[in-house]
Amino acid sequence: MTVVVQEITDREQWNAFLTSQPGGHLLQSYEWGELNKYLGGRIYRLGALEAGRLIGAMMISVAPVPLPVRLPGLQLNWLYSCRGPTVEAPDSPALPALIAEAHTIARREGSVVLRLEPNIADDDPRLEQWQSAYRALGFRIYPYAVHPRRSWVLDIRPPLETLFANFKMTWRQNVRVAGRKGVTVREASSDADFDAYYALLKITSERDDFFIHSKDYHREILRQFATRGDAVLFLAEHEGEALAAKMLIRFGDWCWDMFGATSNHKRNLKAAYLLQYRCIQWAKEQGCTHFDFRAIPEVLEPGEEMWGVYEYKQGFGGYSRLNMPTQDYVYRPLIYRLWSKLVEIRRERRRAERRRVELERAARGRQSGKGQSAVANQTDSSPAPAQGSSPSGKGAQPAEPASSSGVSQ
Repeated sequence: MTVVVQEITDREQWNAFLTSQPGGHLLQSYEWGELNKYLGGRIYRLGALEAGRLIGAMMISVAPVPLPVRLPGLQLNWLYSCRGPTVEAPDSPALPALIAEAHTIARREGSVVLRLEPNIADDDPRLEQWQSAYRALGFRIYPYAVHPRRSWVLDIRPPLETLFANFKMTWRQNVRVAGRKGVTVREASSDADFDAYYALLKITSERDDFFIHSKDYHREILRQFATRGDAVLFLAEHEGEALAAKMLIRFGDWCWDMFGATSNHKRNLKAAYLLQYRCIQWAKEQGCTHFDFRAIPEVLEPGEEMWGVYEYKQGFGGYSRLNMPTQDYVYRPLIYRLWSKLVEIRRERRRAERRRVELERAARGRQSGKGQSAVANQTDSSPAPAQGSSPSGKGAQPAEPASSSGVSQ
């Protein structure tokens, strides 16, 4: 049958297809496209239809190439699909059809490159077939991911008690310590609660030196998702003071830990641990099967950027998921090579600086918490606290995480 590619404007049709596919991802959702437009971006939602049935989808964004100088007379853009395209199989006729339409758009937009980061794990049994399919379509591997390749994921289908028992021992102890010391977790329900969330986010971004979008943008995220019951803000408080906050978004069977923040005060109360436990509870209550903690270092070695965040996340159980490499289709080779070289230089400089900062943090952590890392790596069979309860208990404490999300927003 003939495959027809057209722009999709029906939110329900788009999201229904994505959530029916194993590779469907939040960052390809209809709502995420609206957020892109809110920031001034331009997007195309391409759907591949066979006999009227949607069999493939790809949302692509258009952005100018950030060269240090403008080249007179040249309109230089690049096309990007984050965790797209989404098709049923490597040999699906939807894949070449979507790429062909993207080429048409690229010519119209003066694109230097079409960059794809499909939501395919490196342990996918069909990985070689996927890679072969993209090679056959003219793509090459690009070594630097736009969206972090590696994330930390927890399968939350087991009972809550089993999940809690799989936390590292000290993580369980910290959940109980927070409850025993009077930390409570609740859903945000007012403008004042949202202000408290964003204030914590600003504190965390200043402390950990990462970019955050405006308060209005975060409100727009909630407007897009929370009105449909797919997003929630949680606050962890002690005696009326907000100590930690989280924003979660559900899409299909997955829940994403989108943004997290912690106060500089009362860090000994371990509020972030109780908050994280409540987030996992919420995801289970919504019927999700997986909880995505989001980014961890692509290279899992001490000193890498976000190493401390990785250590925090893996204490809750789960596994590392590495996405397949970025795929580039190049239209303007000379400009592409120039841009790639500039990106390489900037990344190496930033990586060296962040590595220095992470090593300094690790050294400070060792000085302030000697003997704790061994405890953090132990496990025991302590039962989980009852769902929605305030656990209590005793134990040695690992360092409080700087930011539980660890994702530049």
